[in-house]
Amino acid sequence: MPVLALNGHSLHYEISGDGPWLTLSHALAADHKMWDAQVAALSGQFRILRYGLRGHGLSSVPPSPWTFADLVNDVLALWDHLGIERSHFVGLSLGGMIGQYLALAAPERLDRLVLCSTSSGKGANPEAVAKLWEQRIAQVEAGGMASVVEATLNRWFTEPYQLDFPDEVARIGGLISATPVAGYAACGRLIGSLDTTDRLSGIALPTMVLAGDEDAGTTPAMAEAIAAAIPGSRFEVLPQASHLINVEQEELFNALLSAFLAPL
Repeated sequence: MPVLALNGHSLHYEISGDGPWLTLSHALAADHKMWDAQVAALSGQFRILRYGLRGHGLSSVPPSPWTFADLVNDVLALWDHLGIERSHFVGLSLGGMIGQYLALAAPERLDRLVLCSTSSGKGANPEAVAKLWEQRIAQVEAGGMASVVEATLNRWFTEPYQLDFPDEVARIGGLISATPVAGYAACGRLIGSLDTTDRLSGIALPTMVLAGDEDAGTTPAMAEAIAAAIPGSRFEVLPQASHLINVEQEELFNALLSAFLAPL
């Protein structure tokens, strides 16, 4: 099990395939296995690095609170450890938030950026967003991760997908259940503090922003606002999909990713 030991914690990672580096960063309450379909489809084109965020999967849970700078530094430390000078970066949900901060902090380390099912914070009512996350955190602290599995899956997948692919939905439910409560809580509070909106114009990397047309949490309008703020970025809405667009519309997602990241 490849693990990078950092000051006070460790990050689990896996590498697959060959080609230009492609780093995949997962959602809150998931782990590296969220990207199984992308590894299967794209490892012939890219050398894929996927890792567990701190507090998730096989990575350890360091003492909180954490900052987005901590999560960015985890990525940079992992790249340094592996000798990766530059990489494409694809992040979904929380992973997309990390991608925004990473692109602002260390643009020289990135080739292309893909932000999926994510937001930039500072919406119309940031206090309500922070309160929502505190409510979810209180729920898992009282009842464990099992108490939020059903509601999370209902946000992540459309009803038709849940009916047609129950085994895959159950697999993702298992990732949610296995997330350490402390990791969920620390990252949930970070999401409540997210605020990159006024800085997005400073991202000068080739960027693609993707959203599911039925995602009520990180809506297409939120994604379109991110794309509009990043100069020259590309915006795509995936049909018949909610939050986990890389799973629910894996073939279209993989095709968009492959085309956008292809060498010029």
